[in-house]
Amino acid sequence: MSRKASVNERLVRTGTWVVIALVILGGAAGVTRFLILNGPEARSFEPEESVVTVEVQKAEVSEFRLMLKSQGEVMPCRRTAVTAEVGGKLTFVHSKFETGEIFQGPDPDRRGDLLLQIDRADYEAALAAAEATLADARLSLTMEEVRKAQALRDWVKIGNGEKASELVRRVPQIASAKAKITAAEAALGKARRDLSRTEIRVPYDCRLERTYVDVGSTVAAGMPLVDLVSRGAVELRLPLSLEDYGYLNREDGVVTGEVVATGRIGGKEVTWNGRIIRSEGMVERATRSINVVAEFGTDGGEAPPIGMFVQASIRGKILSRVVRVPHAAMINGNNVLFAKEGRLDIRPVDVLRTESSAVIVQGGPGEGEVPAGAEMVITPPNSPVQNRRIRIERIAGEESDSGGDAKKAETESGE
Repeated sequence: MSRKASVNERLVRTGTWVVIALVILGGAAGVTRFLILNGPEARSFEPEESVVTVEVQKAEVSEFRLMLKSQGEVMPCRRTAVTAEVGGKLTFVHSKFETGEIFQGPDPDRRGDLLLQIDRADYEAALAAAEATLADARLSLTMEEVRKAQALRDWVKIGNGEKASELVRRVPQIASAKAKITAAEAALGKARRDLSRTEIRVPYDCRLERTYVDVGSTVAAGMPLVDLVSRGAVELRLPLSLEDYGYLNREDGVVTGEVVATGRIGGKEVTWNGRIIRSEGMVERATRSINVVAEFGTDGGEAPPIGMFVQASIRGKILSRVVRVPHAAMINGNNVLFAKEGRLDIRPVDVLRTESSAVIVQGGPGEGEVPAGAEMVITPPNSPVQNRRIRIERIAGEESDSGGDAKKAETESGE
């Protein structure tokens, strides 16, 4: 009996704990349900949209003259390498025969300055010999003419009635005498030219760039003597990209334009005014550029020194009805940031030209154009998104009516 009572007691105890556990779980479930049904409700609201403060600039439809940038080395209009045409010893060298000295060329009243003199003695002797040869040839022709007349008289006396032969009429002898005269005259002309070539004179107003000989030197034909560069006007060879070349002004198919060259001399910036005189008209394979040549110092004007490297600005075409868009207002190459009704408006435009200071686009109401008075955002937010709310901060001194009449201005390219 005692063993059976012990088993019953354990069963009763186990059942009691099961009941207690079920009561606790049921109570917890009820409390949880009560809290869910009667707990506080969370308030729902739309998140506040952030506003970014930006600065804007109103678009102005204007006319702009392009200033095309280039650079180059100043070159003389003429450069001549003078060589000896005859050989001999130098008997005279000008006292100013030094690099950098200035000489005057020929004019209607005088010959060009004499730089060098080659020994004339041998060439004077050759000239005298050529004159003697020519005199002998002319004498021979005269003698043959006399012999011809005598032969014809004798032929008439014989009276054979036949026509005199060429030998009787001395035709071959006279032809030979005339040919000798022609050869002697050519030899005399050469002797005179050789004698004149012993004098080395400047062909135009020039400056000596480099000298190769001095007093007592013996020169041979073809030997370099001196390099000359012209005085007065100078030339500047300016490479331009194909795009810039297309913006040059043209008159009757010939490129024209005023050029301003800039350089530093003595710590100061100096400018010179010139003009385009020609285009080389060929694209260089290495740089894919076309060279135009500008001239400076015409009509006695100032010109930059030869050999100086200068920067140049060329007055190009005028672009009509365009807008200069600041680089800060551009994104992704061809999209402009606008402010419209308190929101950011991103629109694509057709870019005409990109410069160092701004991007040139067509102005107008059409697609891809910037209308006059449109507000361009020049301080874009970090993440520009279409229709983002913005607050406009006006630039001090900005005119309210920026899209009025077209204006003219000049701008420089960002080459």
